[in-house]
Amino acid sequence: MSGPIHDTYTIFWREIKRYKKSRSGVLIRLIQPAIWIIVIGNTFAGTQPLIQSVGFDGQYIEFMAPGVIILTAIFTSIFGGVNTLWDRRYGFMNKALTSPISRASIALGKMSAISLIAALQASLILGIALAIGVSLPNPLMVLPIMGIVILFSLGFSGISVMVAATAKSQETFWGVINFLGMPLFMLSPALFPLELLPDWLATAAKFNPVTYTVLLVREMMTGTPEGGVSVLLSVVVVSVFVLVMVALASYVFTREVNKPF
Repeated sequence: MSGPIHDTYTIFWREIKRYKKSRSGVLIRLIQPAIWIIVIGNTFAGTQPLIQSVGFDGQYIEFMAPGVIILTAIFTSIFGGVNTLWDRRYGFMNKALTSPISRASIALGKMSAISLIAALQASLILGIALAIGVSLPNPLMVLPIMGIVILFSLGFSGISVMVAATAKSQETFWGVINFLGMPLFMLSPALFPLELLPDWLATAAKFNPVTYTVLLVREMMTGTPEGGVSVLLSVVVVSVFVLVMVALASYVFTREVNKPF
């Protein structure tokens, strides 16, 4: 069987098998978010009155848990493009490019695998959150939460693949990725409500797709709406972000991947 779907699946499955062989990497990528949710969650527990002042009645750790889940998705997906650099350096990409497979299928296969891996990592953080006392109003919400994480991660994996396709070195890739990842996370209501941010910062956060993803997952996990942002608006923003990033990544990858590395 051949065609774009089969080609995309072939690349997707290769990336998944590569992930399965990297058990130590899985543990390393879990350390930072686990520290965030356990240590930082308890360190800032005293800020609960501030959180309650804007209408959130739960514990601070319940407030920040969705943000840490999204943090995991961001960094797993945005770092995932490094495999593209290795494929270019060690010759696999040249072999793929000389085969009948389309370049867009290579990009889509990589992005799909990265987003699924990000969701798997995020699900482990969700498990840690539930184990330390975070509760879900409806346990069935785990499925739509993971669906949103996969969708969101697809957008960030597109960013990662774009940077990997245009970067001339690993140093350039890591520099750009580190410049994007943490600022986008911090410029969101992941750790504190939008209402507690300075006006200029809260306004900037409303242009950040991470903001809408955090608000959406938090409402699913706690049942508490926040920031005057509806579920429909959040879903629309995240969906548009993903469509734009996937389209851009496919275009940039197709144009740039043939250039010397």
